[in-house]
Parts: sequence; structure tokens; C-alpha cells
Amino acid sequence: MLEDAKAAVSISKYPPLGKRSMTGQLPVFSLRPTPVDTIVSESNSSGSVVVLMIETKESIEKIDEIAAVEGVDILLIGSNDLSIELGVPGQFKNDQFRNAVEAVSAACRKHGKCLGMAGIYENPEVQGWAINTLEARFVLAQQDSGLIARAAKECAVALDSII
Repeated sequence: MLEDAKAAVSISKYPPLGKRSMTGQLPVFSLRPTPVDTIVSESNSSGSVVVLMIETKESIEKIDEIAAVEGVDILLIGSNDLSIELGVPGQFKNDQFRNAVEAVSAACRKHGKCLGMAGIYENPEVQGWAINTLEARFVLAQQDSGLIARAAKECAVALDSII
């Protein structure tokens, strides 16, 4: 777990945080020639984001160590996978799931990371708890397949009403 976090930073950030290789003109700098030290400092601070998925019991057990890795920006809870790992599939109000999420939130606050939530869609109560109580600031409120399925169902219903 800890080595995975360090590896993610290593491939995403320029030295001294990582080992990402330097490239030519970058879109983030409007494709203009930019001094290397500017590319490094600005890209490392705001031009790249390292998002780690938190989906296992082991990641919860080691969350403080993971959150302490310099260069990690967001700890994104994979809610479905985590709830399954914890033995409470889809039970987002279950104490075991909530305690795990609260542990991630505490580690984020302690180490200055952003808490993220994924996998909980169309559940304003749980989303509100994550945003307003746990200070989640990166929330995946839906996924592409869910949006496509909803639109497809609406089209089918519309066609059924015509027939």
C-alpha cells in the first residue's frame, strides 16, 4: 500500500517529489517555452494531481501512512469496493463503513489531503454527510454508464408511450 502510494507520486511528479520525465512545451503553459524550474514547481504544486483509491481493509488500516506520503493530493474512497471488502456491501450507513470513511477523513485533515468519495450515487443523505461533516471536496456524483442508462430508459419510455 505505502509503496503503491509512493510509486503513484513518483510517476506523476517531477523531481524532487517524483521521477516523471520532462517533456517539451506543455498545454498547462499554453504550449509556450517555459523555464524548467517553473515547469517543475508549478506542475508539482498545481499542474498534476495524484489520486489514490481507498478500497480495501488494508488501506484503511494503513491510512495514516498513506496520507502522509508527500505528493499525494486526493484519497478517493471507492465506496462499493470498500463496503464489499468490509463485509457490508452497499450498506453506506453501516457503522463499519462509516467508521472507515471517518478514518480516511481524519487522515486527510491531519495530512492536508483532499477527501474524495465515489460510488455513492443519488443518495443525498450520505453525500451530504461526506461533504458537510467529513469535508469531502472531490465527489463523483454519478458515472457515465449510469447517465447513459438513465437516458436510454427515458428514450424507451418515450417510445413506449407512442406505440
